[in-house]
Amino acid sequence: MNATLWEIAILLSKWLSYLAMVATPGAVFVAWLCRQVPTGSPDAEPPGIDRRLLSHFLLPAAVLGILACSVFFLFQVGAINQRGPGGMFDPVMSQILAQTALGDGVRWRLSGFFLALVATGLWYVSRSLPAAKATPLILSSQVIITLTAAALLCIAVSFAVLGHVSQLATISRLMLVLHIAAVCLWAGSFIPLYALCSAQIQGRNGCDRQSLQSLLVLFSQALWIVLSALLVSGLWLIWQLNPDFSALLATSYGQVMLLKLALVAGLLALGARHKFSLVPALMLDGASRLRRSIRLQMGLAALILLVTAVFTTMTGPAG
Repeated sequence: MNATLWEIAILLSKWLSYLAMVATPGAVFVAWLCRQVPTGSPDAEPPGIDRRLLSHFLLPAAVLGILACSVFFLFQVGAINQRGPGGMFDPVMSQILAQTALGDGVRWRLSGFFLALVATGLWYVSRSLPAAKATPLILSSQVIITLTAAALLCIAVSFAVLGHVSQLATISRLMLVLHIAAVCLWAGSFIPLYALCSAQIQGRNGCDRQSLQSLLVLFSQALWIVLSALLVSGLWLIWQLNPDFSALLATSYGQVMLLKLALVAGLLALGARHKFSLVPALMLDGASRLRRSIRLQMGLAALILLVTAVFTTMTGPAG
């Protein structure tokens, strides 16, 4: 599998867009769970909440996603032109490519990242107001969460219009949308959870062990739904795309898929360790061990996204 410079550039830009895709809904998901943490008063701010959670992670993710998707499209134009870097800016070829399935996918992804950017702007404005009770309806947390959910849907749909999956039945494309949404919610939660663990260790923002443990218990409960959706949809897609399982070991396509499945299994094993060992021990040991384990999850997730980028660029269905 010999890669050209254009393929490497496309792969890296796609990987960056994948990182932005999972990070976009992750902060909102964790922030929403934070608000479910029980408090002594109905009007009290949930303890241990970093109020900058959304603005610290949603804005960089949205901006990175817009830039990565834009560069990805330009690299695709350049790869077709084969006229050097200047070929990326050929208006005729850009217009032709924009009318293909690739153009549809890029438009869906850019729409998702722009919606996330709007949600970030509303979040900043709402935080600048003197009191939460004075927040207009359009600046409410429900509107921000709805916009982010719409952004996640746009990002997930972008995969269903590309590659071999776009030729499958509607149920398979819906399964792919469900699969991508579940991946984004799961893997996108690692960075904000890592940040909250760091806040607890450093004693910032009132993030005490009790509130962090309550949050992680809620996260584990919600994660069962997310992981069930991820596994069911993933197995369905493997069956649809690989009806002959014996070919998995004989082709580079199958070998990359098996590598990806092995890395996902590692992530699931770490998640089980969190639920049954590290989270129950949080009150005694603090968040240091948990933070190290989440950091390992972040590294594995980034590697899985890189393998996926290789898989969709050089061996398997485009995505």
